[in-house]
Amino acid sequence: MFNDANLLLWGGIGIAIVFILLIVYLYLKEGENTKRARRYEKSIEELNKEVYRLQKRIKEQENELEHFKTHIKAQIYQDMRLEMKNLLDSNLHTQIMPIKVEMESLKTQWNDCKNNLRDLEGLENKIFHLEERLKEFVYTPSNPTNIDEGRIISMFKDGWSVDSIAKELRIGKGEVEFTLKFANLN
Repeated sequence: MFNDANLLLWGGIGIAIVFILLIVYLYLKEGENTKRARRYEKSIEELNKEVYRLQKRIKEQENELEHFKTHIKAQIYQDMRLEMKNLLDSNLHTQIMPIKVEMESLKTQWNDCKNNLRDLEGLENKIFHLEERLKEFVYTPSNPTNIDEGRIISMFKDGWSVDSIAKELRIGKGEVEFTLKFANLN
């Protein structure tokens, strides 16, 4: 029995040693796993920090992109506005300015015509007045058969004045007065 008891003792010691070695092995493995877990945690933490930095950088890039878009839109608007202004100025100078110049020329011509007309009317009145004064001094009908006595009488009866009749018929005021006196109307 000694052998069996000894064997049993040695078997129990062997099992205990194997069990202790197994525990030591498991402890060492656990230490390695713990180190690995810490390294993984540290790596994950670094990755999380990097992800946060990247997200922050993406937001900054998006903000810069929005700012750039706004700036580009403003620049495009300003460029289009400037181009439209230049186009309008160009059209103004090529199409409207000649019309304006022509209108100003016509206005000047119109004013000249009005002034000339006034000058002509003034001149005509002066000539008529001079003819009347001349005819008052000397009464000689220019052509005695040319005076339409009936028309003079008719116009006087219609309410025309002596001056108006003389002017209309282009005869002297004295001739009109003579004809009216001869017809006993004046």
